[in-house]
Formats: sequence, C-alpha cells, structure tokens
Amino acid sequence: MEQEDKIKFADDILKYCKKYSIPVEAFLDILEDQKVTPMLRGKAMEYRVYKQLLDILPSGVWGVQKLNLNAQPGVSDEDISVTHRRTGIILKVESKSASRGSFRSGERCRKVKEPHFTVKCHRSRSNIKLADSSNDRYPVDRFDILITNSVNAVYLGNTVGESLEVIDDPVLKDILYQHYAVSTDKELIEACDNDWRFCLPQDIAVEGFIPRTPYVRLVDDTHWKDLADIEHTLLSVIENKRKQNHPARRK
Repeated sequence: MEQEDKIKFADDILKYCKKYSIPVEAFLDILEDQKVTPMLRGKAMEYRVYKQLLDILPSGVWGVQKLNLNAQPGVSDEDISVTHRRTGIILKVESKSASRGSFRSGERCRKVKEPHFTVKCHRSRSNIKLADSSNDRYPVDRFDILITNSVNAVYLGNTVGESLEVIDDPVLKDILYQHYAVSTDKELIEACDNDWRFCLPQDIAVEGFIPRTPYVRLVDDTHWKDLADIEHTLLSVIENKRKQNHPARRK
C-alpha cells in the first residue's frame, strides 16, 4: 500500500469511527472481540470468493456481483451472484467456512475413513427466526454453488488466547504438511487459505437438504472440486436450467 493510500485508509477509519460513535482508541479491541471476529472473517471470505471468481471466470462470458453490500437487519443476506451473459441466467453462489478444528485423519471416524474436514453449512439463529422455522438446514435449491477452503479446519476450536492456534496433533500435522508440501504452520495456513473447493448442493444433499456439516475429503473428493475448474460446472448448471425453462430442448 502506497503512503497516500495509507493516509486515506487511516482517514476513512477515523470517519467510520465518528459515524458510528466508536472510540478510536477502542477500535482494534472491538475488532478482536470474540463475537465480532468470526463475523468479520466470514464477511471477508465472501469478498475473497468474489475476487477469486472475478479472476477465474472470463468477463466476456460471466458477470460476477457481490450482493447485499449494505445488508440491512432483518433482510436475508446473499453472497454472490454469477450471470451467464449470453442466456441471462443468474446463479446463486454461497461461501461457507470450514468448521473450526474439524480436520480428522479418518482412522476413528465411522463415515469417512480418510483425511477430511467439515464445512459449517447451516443457517444462523437469526436466519432461522427470519424463515419462521426450527430447521437450521438449507434446502438443496437455496444455492446453485457452495464454495469453501480448508483453513478454518486447521485452527483449534475453543482456545483461550486471542490468536488463532493451529492444531497441535502430530499425526494430523504430518498428514497436512505432506499434503500441502509445507514445513511450518505459517506455510500451512497460507496453503489452506488458498485451497478453494466448490460443490453442487444436490451432490451432497440428504433428503432435499444440505447437511449441517458436510464432509470434504482432503484428496480426490468426488463432490468438492478445485475452484479453478468451476467454469465447466457452471456451464453444465446453465444448460440444465435452460432445459428446465424450455422443455422442448430435452428432446
């Protein structure tokens, strides 16, 4: 960041604090609050996925929009939309973080007997109230694409300190270090933070609903694929939607 940009950024922070009556000296303490940080990290992930899609998808074919830039209380939040320019069909894309500390070797697991992590893919309490439902699972047609990465899965959950701590199990560490070809925790975090995966909700759905914490295999997951390969899948989804809208195309 250039010096001029740094000055503008500092000025914007001061204006923000004044706008919302935030004591400037307490600004960082507020951001570090355990109730605030998870929301910030979740929102940051949305913007990072948005930028990833902008970089991956050809702008002449696809339009990528970040929705609800200024979401209001009581309004259902949306993440990202992707528009196929030729057909005008709009797809809904949702980013979901990995479950904190969810990485497992699979040795003691009943369902997945290989290294994996899970994704936190259920509605918040506020969204449940908004939907007037006690079911915190999303229906399969709520989104067209789900996107995650593995970084949150390698952070320990329920830690006492303010900083995020990487899992300390030597067996898990060895699996992760070998898979990502790294030798330090810093390198591991960077690698996981860029390990973007996507899936189609119907591929992981159970009885019409997306599982609360679906599994993602570390290697060769048949449902969760490398985000770099997403365009081919998006085109398939677009074609399926065209057939649904124009039944004659099925013949």
